[in-house]
Amino acid sequence: MSLQPNLKIKAHIAAPVARRRKVLQEISRPVFALIESGPMSESCSYLSYDAIKELASEKNLSYMNDSVLENYAEYAQESDF
Repeated sequence: MSLQPNLKIKAHIAAPVARRRKVLQEISRPVFALIESGPMSESCSYLSYDAIKELASEKNLSYMNDSVLENYAEYAQESDF
């Protein structure tokens, strides 16, 4: 993200539930708040493996777009890790 500041994408870090707190803490580190395109905590979320499995089991998944991830994503600024 810091190497491509004009690229506006949302990133997701997938990890087990046991690593949730650590992932959200790392996304919120001050060094990642200085990225030219904005703080990483606003553009990068955590997705648990369980959430991915649940999403993968959606029978209409092939008809959905990537906005469905917002139902499963957790952002550091919205979380009390």
